[in-house]
Amino acid sequence: MPVPGSPSPPLPRSAATLAGALRGRLGSVRFLMTASGLAFILVVNALIGYGMLLGRREALDAGERATRDLARMLESQTLRTAFSVDQLLRDLAFALDTLPDGARRGSPAIHDHLRERRDSFAELADLVVVGADGFALHHSAEAPLPTATLSDRTYFAGPRNGAGQGLHVGAAIASRVREGTRVIPFSRRWTDRDGGFRGVLVAMVDPNRLAATLESRGIDRKGSVILALADGTILLDRPPGHNGPVRLTDWPAVWQALAAHDEATIRDAMPGSGPGLGAGIDSLVSVRRVQGYPFVIVATLPVGAALAEWRRDTAAWTAIGTVMTIAIALLTAFVVRQHARREEDQARLARASRRIRGILDSMLDAVVTFDSAGRIVTFNRAAEMMFGVPEREMIGQPIEALIPDARGGANDRDLTAIRRDGRAFPVGFTVSDLRLGGGPCAPASYPASVGALRPDEPRIYVGVIRDMTRRKQQEAELIASKTQAELGNRAKSEFLANMSHELRTPLNAIIGFAEVLDSEFFGALNDRQKSCIADIHDSGRHLLDIVNAVLDMSKLESGQFELCEEAVEAHEAVGQCLMMVRDRAAAGGVAIHNEATAAVATLWVDRRAFKQVILNLLSNAVKFTPNGGSITITAGLDKDGGFALTVADTGIGIPPDFMADLFQPFRQAENAANRRYEGTGLGLSISKNFIDLHGGTLTCRSAPGAGTAMRVWLPAERVIDRSIKMGGHAAPAA
Repeated sequence: MPVPGSPSPPLPRSAATLAGALRGRLGSVRFLMTASGLAFILVVNALIGYGMLLGRREALDAGERATRDLARMLESQTLRTAFSVDQLLRDLAFALDTLPDGARRGSPAIHDHLRERRDSFAELADLVVVGADGFALHHSAEAPLPTATLSDRTYFAGPRNGAGQGLHVGAAIASRVREGTRVIPFSRRWTDRDGGFRGVLVAMVDPNRLAATLESRGIDRKGSVILALADGTILLDRPPGHNGPVRLTDWPAVWQALAAHDEATIRDAMPGSGPGLGAGIDSLVSVRRVQGYPFVIVATLPVGAALAEWRRDTAAWTAIGTVMTIAIALLTAFVVRQHARREEDQARLARASRRIRGILDSMLDAVVTFDSAGRIVTFNRAAEMMFGVPEREMIGQPIEALIPDARGGANDRDLTAIRRDGRAFPVGFTVSDLRLGGGPCAPASYPASVGALRPDEPRIYVGVIRDMTRRKQQEAELIASKTQAELGNRAKSEFLANMSHELRTPLNAIIGFAEVLDSEFFGALNDRQKSCIADIHDSGRHLLDIVNAVLDMSKLESGQFELCEEAVEAHEAVGQCLMMVRDRAAAGGVAIHNEATAAVATLWVDRRAFKQVILNLLSNAVKFTPNGGSITITAGLDKDGGFALTVADTGIGIPPDFMADLFQPFRQAENAANRRYEGTGLGLSISKNFIDLHGGTLTCRSAPGAGTAMRVWLPAERVIDRSIKMGGHAAPAA
């Protein structure tokens, strides 16, 4: 630990370097200008953001005032209507007590009086006088008096059972006079002079008329209003279709606010009875109790509607802030760039010089630069090692000192170079033109274009020299190996051809004599002898097939196979090949479906080669399809007029890793000595070569366990038009 009072120990070298770099960065003009621009951008955006926040608060305050005004408007309309209805019912009770027909049911005079009073009150839908027995005495409607008792209606039972003489308001009900409409019943108890119950006076108020003043002011464009009873029963819900709560008690936030205050403004999402205009939307809510009457008023305004104008202003201010930010940033960047360009240019020259020199020294090839007179300018490290001469001795020397024939031919050529000890070795010499006057680098042919230079435009050539000694040795070895391989391949082909011919003669004799013996031409044979003769015949035939396949492969590889083309009916060739494999398929339990009909096509092909291809594909399909499987043969013309034949089976399939070697000769998926399936591995290779000679393709689509589909395609020129009569050896007409 340092002793108190002693000087502080020096900073570590890395920390001192970092501190110096930081002081230099903070003190630079570029940093100060950049920081000033960023600070200005932050201040401008902060002011704009603060203004947007204030605007949002003001928009929400204005929305709250709008909901309170809307609630007061409905309160005023409701109070006016309730007071008018109450006064009307009082006057009607006095008139009924005064007029002599007041208690007589269906009096025309009373009916006319009720109708006049109804028509003078726009909100009224009907006036009804109900007797003490629950039957209607009078009403203002044009229809006859209802004969059913009204004692079940709450507007009758409430005043009848209640002790008070005040106005009773019931829930909205369906009108019995006007079908399809709902009315709000306002009722009062009708008593005689002694206080006895004479009946009930009912005023049916149309809620649509009650909300007419609000709708005329366009409240449904943004918000909504609800008029409910004190128990939560909703009387009026506008605008229609916004699917608010069924009862006001279903809105906990509003109900809690009413429990605490007679007037309040809250923010909540309106619960809905279904999808609608206001359900589930964050809204500003103003709730009020109507003093003196059992009414509750709720006015709502969606927060989105309250903030709509603020959002438009916010978008405009955001655009202004973005434009100002971009403008300030671009101006700052331009000024900083202009100020820093001079320093960067100077630093770039130094870095470029070091970088170029480092690149030259790190290259594995020798790089030599020289001017238009052929004098060497630079000489990298690889060149020093290749020629055994240091750079300081070669500067100013002619390029011919290294490569005598450097000026004598085209670019990118093989030449002979000379080392310091006088030994010659092959090199590859590539020259590029480097213009120092600011033009782009481009390949050049030194010195052919020297005469086109201006006197004030220097030109430097970059020569890349690569030691070709190893490559020349490899080329010689490759040529020798290729020659030896070609000789071996030719010897193999000649051997196979000779041996195939030598083997076919005794095999034909063996097969022929086996057939003569089997026909019992020289006498009867027992079953044991016949079995041996059959084995000899089958073995000889199998060996002859192998010899024929090897001979065909040898001819194909040597390019000596010649096509003997003729007109061949595709369906006939398929049928003949099927005859050869049908017994083998039946013995293996494999079903064959031939869908190649007689109307498929007539082809101009080598008959033997074409049938050999089909037979090879069918033989493979039968061989690799287990008992119970099937083989399907389809054929037809494609949209371009070419012929396609497909042999698809449900066999074991081909592994994906073997697909690349599928058409290689002598290759099989199972190469072990105990493999399950016999064969030479030449069938598909020969078939593909035959189809290639015809200008077609042989492709395969297969997956293990999903079967294999081999497709033969021949071009349109191999398909003979059926309308042309074929005779002799006429060429096909496409």
